[in-house]
Amino acid sequence: MESCSPRGVIVLLAALALPAAAVCPAAGLEVVAPLSWQVIQRVGFVPPLPAGDGATGGAAVAGQADVPIAIRSDVALEGATALVRVVPSTGIEEVPPWQRVELAAGDGAGLHVGTLRVRAGGWYRLEVRVTPPVGEPLEGSVEPFGVGEVFLVAGQSYATNTNDEPLTVADARDRVAALHVASGAWRVADDPQPVPDSSDGGSIWPAVGDALVAALDVPVGFVNVAWGGTSSEQWQPGTPLHERLVAGGRGVGRFRAVLWQQGESDVIAHTATDDYVAAVERIRGAAVRGWGFEPPWLLAKSTHHPTVYDDPEGEGRIRAAVDRLAALPGFGPGPDTDTLRGEHRGGIGSRRHFSGAGQRAAAALWTAVILDRLARPPRGVEAASFLLADLGLREPVGSGVVARRESAVLRAAAAGEPARARLADPAARIISVATADGRELLEAGTGWHHEPGSAEIVFAHPPPVPPILDADRFLPENAPHAYRHRAGDPRQWLLYRPGRWFHDRDLEITYERAADAAPPPVVCHGSLPRTRARLAEGKPLVIGVSGDSISTGLDASEITAAPPCQPGWPDLVVAQLRVAVPARVTHVNRAVAGWSVADGLADLDALLDAEPDLVIVAYGMNDVGRRDPQWYREQTGAIVRRVQDRRPGADVLLVATMLGNDEWIHTPREMFDRYRDELAGLVGEGVALVDMTAVWESLLRSKEVFDLTGNGLNHPNDFGHRLYARGVLEMLLERP
Repeated sequence: MESCSPRGVIVLLAALALPAAAVCPAAGLEVVAPLSWQVIQRVGFVPPLPAGDGATGGAAVAGQADVPIAIRSDVALEGATALVRVVPSTGIEEVPPWQRVELAAGDGAGLHVGTLRVRAGGWYRLEVRVTPPVGEPLEGSVEPFGVGEVFLVAGQSYATNTNDEPLTVADARDRVAALHVASGAWRVADDPQPVPDSSDGGSIWPAVGDALVAALDVPVGFVNVAWGGTSSEQWQPGTPLHERLVAGGRGVGRFRAVLWQQGESDVIAHTATDDYVAAVERIRGAAVRGWGFEPPWLLAKSTHHPTVYDDPEGEGRIRAAVDRLAALPGFGPGPDTDTLRGEHRGGIGSRRHFSGAGQRAAAALWTAVILDRLARPPRGVEAASFLLADLGLREPVGSGVVARRESAVLRAAAAGEPARARLADPAARIISVATADGRELLEAGTGWHHEPGSAEIVFAHPPPVPPILDADRFLPENAPHAYRHRAGDPRQWLLYRPGRWFHDRDLEITYERAADAAPPPVVCHGSLPRTRARLAEGKPLVIGVSGDSISTGLDASEITAAPPCQPGWPDLVVAQLRVAVPARVTHVNRAVAGWSVADGLADLDALLDAEPDLVIVAYGMNDVGRRDPQWYREQTGAIVRRVQDRRPGADVLLVATMLGNDEWIHTPREMFDRYRDELAGLVGEGVALVDMTAVWESLLRSKEVFDLTGNGLNHPNDFGHRLYARGVLEMLLERP
């Protein structure tokens, strides 16, 4: 493949400054980002799953990334049209079409920035064509760049270039790249790796990258900040090593995991097991707050250093610490490279670390660990944290100029007729329209139309996702995919499609609200000063969740392994708290599908055995059909009193449920307000309310139930789970 730059020479887009040079500049135009040899972490990857694995079985989904684009020009570009195209380096018969990209003014003189959704793969060449209001079109390009898997490497000498044999990338397309954090240079990941300790021998990472590329068929990038001879104490927050660790992660924005290969210096220092556990927890805790998400921290057992010491007892202390850490939230087991002995270690006359055979064996061990994790979609808090940058969970519900990723289905009167999506508020302009799985970003003017000030988008035929037809809404008695029955007419049943059916029909629309948009609903009632104080002071917080199927995460995309594999609202809340505050936040979720508040009361003692500091009580959907608000208040009040009796210092957060389908016999719309009002009557010291009933009422002034549902009746979709999380987080955290 030909490139306009030497192998591995281009400067990384930094947070505050952009490089002065670009690849393949045309007269008057420089492409500043993406960068040559850069690998951007993909999202939406789903591994191949067994065909018999319920609704989730199927082929792998490669995923995609929103790739930052930045150009610099000495020509005025205000009002210019920007076209881009991504050309694979090999294997194409036709050149891809140009796509329109909206560019905004950047921080620097002549700088303009935007994003482009690119499918996982590479290498690619990005071509840019800009037509200014006056003058000839400007063109530029950059290559190669890719979308794949990125890993942050940290630790000591076995993670750097202190091993015997310098290795080179064997992939025929050089799809293994490395970033030098200090200079911002990406290059092919041949040894020596661009590490800060200036070691100049061999490493294990070219072999790891080659094996991952062969298995995954996407580029792989390493950000290596390891430093030989360093102990866990030298990596503590505030040290140069920790600052470089944080900077490396921030430089790439998102990455799959931390690969931690360290321990020998702590054997030498006689570090106790408890002290090592505490030290690595501090390292990780401060780092994830700096990164804004919690990548899994994979810990190698790397304590054996035979040419330096013979201390089985000391090695045992650190190995025991690694076992304990690997069982904690946010950590995971890496390879046991201590098992590599004999021919795998260099002797006195060598570099005294891995031999060439040992490098390859260690690479195989790391590769097996990584591929094993990638073979299983992430779940729970880990899955939520990986997506945090895209979710906007700190934004108060319904406020702000921009509505982010609001879900909508397409509705049409009949097959072949124009389909329409409804917005919650009139939109001054549409910023983006994407499928809910993230795979397609739908360019304006190519299939949809919006009139400024309207709350409707019209899609031409064929639409990007299947529309829901008027005839689909109510179905005959006992029809497939129907649930009994419509209020007032037992012969008509309602459309019921749990799983991913609605998700596959959802669009997510980001738009600028019009000036006449309605005011946002009031979501939070009361306050929880004790919980806020614990979070601010860094004290551990245990959250207990008592609820129905909504609180189990049904029908979030994680349940069916549909991209983006977003979990339900409790995991979203915990993931955001863990990176927003210095406290260790854990949760116990005893929600059960089908439960009413009476079930929660019966189960409460089991929940309280976990000694929660905050109890979130989220019922109502399975209770409103009883049509007895007073009973609901009595049951909920009994929960509150028992929490206060058994856990006097704990707070209680009540959640008024979302609205169910107003046509369903079991969710009478007139009951939801009355049930919510009974919860409001319980608000007092240490008891607060998050009002999702009001949120749904606000949205449904313009939208319909199908826009917000994951099953057609009574579960939220991904957007709905985000709304729940945003409401709870607004109660627990100060506004950013």
